[in-house]
Amino acid sequence: MKEFPQFNVLAPVLGKLFSLLNRRHRIYFCILIILTIGFSLIETIGISAIMPFISLASEPNLVTGGWYKKAFDFCGFVKPESFIIALGIAIIFFYFFRAIYSILLNYSMNRFSFAIYRRLSKTIFKTILSIPYKLFVQKNTAEQIRTINDESGDVSKIILNILQFCSEIFTILLIYAVIVILNWKMTLVVTIILLIIVTVLLSVLTKISKAQGTKRLESGRRIYRILKETLGNVKFIKLKGNEEVILRGYDTATAIKARSEVMNHVVGSIPKGILESVGFSLLVGAVVFIIWSYQDTSRVIPIISMYALALYRILPSVHRMLQNINSIAYLQKTLESVDESLQQPVEDEGTAPLEFEHSIRLEDICFRYITGGEVLGNISFEINKGEKVAVTGESGGGKSTLVDIIIGIHKPVSGKIYIDNTVLTDENIRSWRKKIGYIPQSIYLFDGTVAENVSFGSEPDEHRIIKALQRANIWDFLSQKEGIHTHVGDGGIQLSGGQQQRIGIARALYDDPEILVLDEATSALDSETEKKIMEEIYSVSENKTLIVIAHRLSTVERCDRKIRLENGRIT
Repeated sequence: MKEFPQFNVLAPVLGKLFSLLNRRHRIYFCILIILTIGFSLIETIGISAIMPFISLASEPNLVTGGWYKKAFDFCGFVKPESFIIALGIAIIFFYFFRAIYSILLNYSMNRFSFAIYRRLSKTIFKTILSIPYKLFVQKNTAEQIRTINDESGDVSKIILNILQFCSEIFTILLIYAVIVILNWKMTLVVTIILLIIVTVLLSVLTKISKAQGTKRLESGRRIYRILKETLGNVKFIKLKGNEEVILRGYDTATAIKARSEVMNHVVGSIPKGILESVGFSLLVGAVVFIIWSYQDTSRVIPIISMYALALYRILPSVHRMLQNINSIAYLQKTLESVDESLQQPVEDEGTAPLEFEHSIRLEDICFRYITGGEVLGNISFEINKGEKVAVTGESGGGKSTLVDIIIGIHKPVSGKIYIDNTVLTDENIRSWRKKIGYIPQSIYLFDGTVAENVSFGSEPDEHRIIKALQRANIWDFLSQKEGIHTHVGDGGIQLSGGQQQRIGIARALYDDPEILVLDEATSALDSETEKKIMEEIYSVSENKTLIVIAHRLSTVERCDRKIRLENGRIT
């Protein structure tokens, strides 16, 4: 292992990589390896054919003996010149075949590697959406986005580098076999020299690449965090006037990433100059050795030509192999990050049918976050269907957490939730969530049309969208603009706070839920706007179950019942 440090990189990477691939992709990967062996064979034949052709061209009388004569007689040639011309044309056609094979192999390798990117990206995205919500809230969104998009793409680069490495190493081995047959003594000398150089280069360069790869990963995540945090708080930053501080932090992160990229490219280019210098020296040395050994220049030309072609093909291959290994080492930390993302615990949630005809009943519900003490303790109460219930209390009392448990976002540590007489479980929780319309305190509106924001991932239906907007009392305003095709701007910046809230109400009503939940949805509005929106909410929820979380008593004065929480207990 110490003699060949490339295995210190390739072995763990291959093991982790194969664990990320499914059975079909593993088979396809093995087929591509076989195709690279085929290409290596074609490369070797192409190079090996040059020496006999040069020998015949320089000395046509060679057709009178050996395999030349057998081929000459088998093809029925009369003159040596015709045989040499035919051989030359055959070699030309073979090289065109080699070019086509090379293009198709390169296409297949790239197509496979980016198919892996597509699958991994989707799988990581699905995993993140499936992890428990209390684990999700501990994650950094910017880092998750980078893992989904950038880091999964880096894994596809690792696969491509492995396939290219295999292609090059098989080519080198086959060409090496040819020159061993040609002159094993000189080949042994060349091999020892190249092995020493390659081993030294790998020992030094892979360590540098691994270190720079770790810096690149960390700085890349830092860049994503700064961008997300800054662009989401531009107004506050302008008021505070601390743009220079943020820019310095961003510049530091990009400088670290830029240095790591520069170092990676420099490290990748180092072997080329060294190998070219050594290669030319070996070629000149080979000429001197052959002349000294044979004392016959007529015998030197074909052998020198073959060694020149072999070295001309082997040295760039060795350089590319070193680049492949350095790239794999550089991206190894990314592969580990992707693997960690895929190993996160996920919730296996089902869509078993669940009817809601009578009540929601909580029995001895307790909850705590992963980091921290108990948030809710021994909560028990019942909400009847069609009832309007308010959950009040001071900030930090557990109101939002309680409602998150009722709607199935958080799972209680202990206790049970009954829908009628059926326990809410992972098997039926998706059916339960479909019955709920949720209006949060902060409405997230993305840069798109009103229709896209209201349907929000569901199949858009123009009639249902307009109906939801009418019920949310914002259709009259939108009809004076571009209707459902009105653009709201990033974060709903082209709408007022009340209009954004009404879009949020329309979104909650779009799928006609049986239960409507308001999580302090009007706390950021002025009293007059809040009063109007609450009147609209009470109106649209007339035949629905309504759960309202609020600080202001005026917000919940029309509720049938009020539940007050203090320090995670019902008072």
